[in-house]
Amino acid sequence: MQKRLFTLVVMLTAIFASALAQVTTSGISGKVLSAGDDVIGATVTATHKPSGTVYRAVTNIDGRFSIQGMRVGGPYTVEVSYIGMETKKFENVSLTLGETEDLSCSLSNNSKELEEVVVTGQAGVDATKTGAAQSINARRISEIPTVSHSIADIARMNPQITTNGQSGAMSFAGTNNRYNAFQIDGAMNNDMFGLTANGSNGGQAGAQPVSMETVEQIQINVAPFDVRQSGFTGGAINAITKSGTNEFHGSAYLYGNNEKLVGRHYKLPGGKYADPYSDESESMFGFTLGGPILKNKLFFFANFERSYKSYPNEYGLGTPDSKVDADKATSILNAIKDLAQRQGINYNGQYDSSDSDTWSNKAGFKIDWNINDFNKFMVRWSYVNASTLNGRGGISTLNTIDHLYRFKSNTNTVTAELQSRLSPVLSNEARLSYVGVRDKRTSGAAFPSITIKNVGNGTVNIGNEYSSMANGLDQDVWTLEDNLTWYKGNHTLTFGTHNELYSFDNLFIQNLYGSYNFLSADDFFTYYNGGPSQPHRHAHQHLQLRTRQRRRHGRPAMELRLLGRTDRLLRTGQVERQPQLPADLRHALRHPALLRHADGERSLQRVGSGQWL
Repeated sequence: MQKRLFTLVVMLTAIFASALAQVTTSGISGKVLSAGDDVIGATVTATHKPSGTVYRAVTNIDGRFSIQGMRVGGPYTVEVSYIGMETKKFENVSLTLGETEDLSCSLSNNSKELEEVVVTGQAGVDATKTGAAQSINARRISEIPTVSHSIADIARMNPQITTNGQSGAMSFAGTNNRYNAFQIDGAMNNDMFGLTANGSNGGQAGAQPVSMETVEQIQINVAPFDVRQSGFTGGAINAITKSGTNEFHGSAYLYGNNEKLVGRHYKLPGGKYADPYSDESESMFGFTLGGPILKNKLFFFANFERSYKSYPNEYGLGTPDSKVDADKATSILNAIKDLAQRQGINYNGQYDSSDSDTWSNKAGFKIDWNINDFNKFMVRWSYVNASTLNGRGGISTLNTIDHLYRFKSNTNTVTAELQSRLSPVLSNEARLSYVGVRDKRTSGAAFPSITIKNVGNGTVNIGNEYSSMANGLDQDVWTLEDNLTWYKGNHTLTFGTHNELYSFDNLFIQNLYGSYNFLSADDFFTYYNGGPSQPHRHAHQHLQLRTRQRRRHGRPAMELRLLGRTDRLLRTGQVERQPQLPADLRHALRHPALLRHADGERSLQRVGSGQWL
């Protein structure tokens, strides 16, 4: 009874300890027989032809063998040999990511000269599948038509996936994309903070997380039963990048698009067909290069890719299709400049007519080292630098240049992996990865956000966009993973651990410079001229939390500033500012410990009408 209980505990440990692990390699296994009897001690040698990488195993007392941690793809040559028996050879074996190829065979006595036996074919579902999954190799990827050159374009071959053509978000059976797992060479590339529409790093800047020219295989998992593939409730996308081989190989590519290649039959809700942009440009170019540093021993693979897309602003000031009254908009902007000048501020804002653009740079470098027949090491670095211009106006919106904001995103990823064959019955996979993401919005000079509705049939936005005045997010994600596999007779036991350490530094202060809203151009001019206004009241409350990193006594500290104000626009057209602290701050005042600085000091002073510092 105790022995059975111990066995159950071991199995549960193997399942739960690796509940979040992921797979970056393939494997082979099988059973070797001779005249119906198990062959004990047969030697199995698998050679990866492009790189000369060799993997070895010996059959156990049940005639079984298993080799894990092998490079995906191929082709491989696999030989099964035993003294006094004819060697069995498998040619052109191609391995699928996350699956184990069954190469069971029977050996015959070497009593006479036999010709070489060559076995080829594609493994069946029962032999290799580890659940509801699909694998797509580099050849298939190159054959699939794609517009966005993204993994989403390739993954939509899976019937369980629906993709959003605009954002690239992938949904498995209707599940939100934030419940998916997305790995590149075993490193998590999900947007851990949950702000991007496509669910991957760099998504807010319109960038793809990886160049498709570097992808060797993609595995799509929906419901795998391999304990190393979990940690998601939607689906998992597992991408493995290419590696160097014994021969130098590379590629150069260029893609382009412009307004002449865009369709002219997109029907608008009103029944009119949309006109194409007068000028549009989209391009992508890059290269890859791989090869040996030491033949059969050390290999490299490098890549670079740049993409750029731009299109014009069709709805600037005074354009025919704009719903904003150009004369009123010009008068409003001049009045704003005058109001600023009265307070000693020189505001030079102009209405935007610039082109919109999105660009990204991707680079990567990978090293593969065959330490010996039993240990393989890999390290990979990748970098994605992306930027997009947001906040432009539309058919019913006119914005000033400083209302635009550029979203910038930088992602650095480093992954190291060691595959080891510790003994004929033990193998180990260790992986360490780091992902650093730096996202931020750029804004104009310090100036409030001013919104005036019903300027003609549109809205005018002057000054900074209210959510971009102070907006940045730094993410650091460390992942440590180890899986130990024990081959015990007819069973394979996996013991593992998967640890993810997160660090977030988020700066988000809306209305840092203030925000003013007017229901119409007439309301604004009434306020500007100091005369009576229409009988309505408009209130807008501000709560600002300002953060700044400082050093106190040689260590980082955080300075907090709380600012509360309520502005009321009265019938007289005058703005009444009343000091009114929000409930959160009033609660903090009753509990002074909430306002302590890093050095134990606290301060709360009233400085001017309606402002608390």
